[in-house]
Amino acid sequence: MSKRCYSFSLFHLFTFLPFYLFTFSILMHVSCIGRQEATQPKADSTAVDTTVLRVAVMPAMNCLPVFYADRSGLADSLGLPMELLRYQAQMDIDTAILRGHVDIAFTDLIRCTRLSKQVALTPFLSCDEPLSLISLKTKRVKRINQMKEQMIAVSRLSATDYWCDRLLDSTRTSYDDIYRPQVNDVRLRAEMLRQGLIDAAMMGEPYATWMTMLGHKRLFLSKGKKPCLYAWAARSSATEQQKEAFSGMLKTAIDLMEKDSYTICCILKEDYQLPAEAVDSMTLQPLSKPSTIHESDRKTAEEWTIKKKTKNNLQSK
Repeated sequence: MSKRCYSFSLFHLFTFLPFYLFTFSILMHVSCIGRQEATQPKADSTAVDTTVLRVAVMPAMNCLPVFYADRSGLADSLGLPMELLRYQAQMDIDTAILRGHVDIAFTDLIRCTRLSKQVALTPFLSCDEPLSLISLKTKRVKRINQMKEQMIAVSRLSATDYWCDRLLDSTRTSYDDIYRPQVNDVRLRAEMLRQGLIDAAMMGEPYATWMTMLGHKRLFLSKGKKPCLYAWAARSSATEQQKEAFSGMLKTAIDLMEKDSYTICCILKEDYQLPAEAVDSMTLQPLSKPSTIHESDRKTAEEWTIKKKTKNNLQSK
């Protein structure tokens, strides 16, 4: 083994040891919560009620209307029987899609590109789900090109990974200069930044706003920038009528949410596990209504996925 490799191994060990230990302990806790929250239907398809729309959600801004519709009774009043399957990470939603546990899921176009090779999955609603790069407040960092040999937590092969790549390319920062540990659980990603165990993270709302309230620095915000990658996608088990009803429910929920701050606060505290003191003083941007999928966004996701796969294959050789 060369001296260079040996020194890097020691650096890697001592740098990431607290990260690994903390991640392991938190994941053990989160896995217990996940088993309680994401109760899966039985494998026997005859046990599944096909009249109930099974929807996979996670703590993301565009899932907030679905949580609201379920808690407020809006879905029932609209004649849309719905069962929520709650997850903390997109990877877990991927598994639920592949196993046929859900009819409609919150995901992104990059995930859809990959999953569609294994299962019939059609994105049908585009979501403006802004992502932020949040840097640890103790770091004297104002730009991403100042983050050499620091850690930016992402979820691999997802919208967070895409936007991190975009930032590195725009600042001509070498990919080899940045460590990008995979932290799929969105709540865990925020907690690790809060504890100072990572240097930065790509994260969505409301966690990005929570982090800025704690003094951490927002270096980038994707809102208003193209492509629009997040989406609601449906398996073939969802009928056209169910997809139309789901779309209408989302739009109605977004309108009603503006006048029902109490229910929203309850959801953020209970389903999103945000501290009560943060929720009570948090101001979030109004949520945009979902729209049709743009072909240019889909094409961008496909091209980036191919490019990423090619690059990973070359690095593995």
